[in-house]
Amino acid sequence: MINNAGNILISYPSGGFGNFIFHVLTEFSDATYKSNNSSFKFSNNGNSHSTFKYTNTWFHDPVNYQHSEIETDKKIIILCDNGINNDSYINIKKQFINPLIIRACITPAIRPIIYKTCVTKAQKTNVIDETKSHVDQFWHDSAEPYAVRENFTLLYHRWPFKWEPLIEKNIINLDLESLILNPVESLTNLIQRSGGNVIKYDQLLTLCDEWKEANGQYFEIYYNWIKINNALDSKESLQVDDIINLHDQGYLNYCIENKYSVTIPVYDYKDWFKNTKEILYMINKLKYVQN
Repeated sequence: MINNAGNILISYPSGGFGNFIFHVLTEFSDATYKSNNSSFKFSNNGNSHSTFKYTNTWFHDPVNYQHSEIETDKKIIILCDNGINNDSYINIKKQFINPLIIRACITPAIRPIIYKTCVTKAQKTNVIDETKSHVDQFWHDSAEPYAVRENFTLLYHRWPFKWEPLIEKNIINLDLESLILNPVESLTNLIQRSGGNVIKYDQLLTLCDEWKEANGQYFEIYYNWIKINNALDSKESLQVDDIINLHDQGYLNYCIENKYSVTIPVYDYKDWFKNTKEILYMINKLKYVQN
């Protein structure tokens, strides 16, 4: 077992911005070990994998983990990537004695963001290709766009992944939704809770702006639902026909079904909506049929 009170373990689901958090804690906390990170930059798909990791990553509960010995009186950081399916610390706690664990947590509102980043960044594919094999297996009309869309709707109704907050000693729960909405505030708080003070604050501001820009494609679905939800509540007609991604349409159908406690008939609504007026008309129609 590794007995080092200076270990900070970053535990995150695949696609959960673990490398970005590693980079920020390394570069902008006065309490952590500093490595040569001069070549860091965001990739084309927004990942932070180019950050220099001076410790070996704990990857999918390895049988023989090789700990990286660092001669320093500063805190050292270790990435813990157990995949999106495993959020337990049974094996980690067998390897490390009383580590400080930063746990990246998924709230319901950012599930489509994490699903997209997991598939795109970790699995190196895209959400449509990822689900097509499943659709081909279970849908006789799998070539139709609505079949793919409905598959995503069902995914979010049956969301299989956890990553909820844990109230335990030596665990800091990092709300990823707060990170997305207010990265500077969220990361400043994280640095302080992990025993440090922020350094190079202006550079942190710039980095967070770059991070939001590099990952904007994933965050768009989050803000689209906020706009649609507000339009539905105010009975306004908002154009939605510019949302053409089948994953995003499927997730938004889930949100609509969840909001109004209805089930959208797949074959009656093969073509997606043009605006929120059409959605409200459908809701009233479905509510009338159910009553």
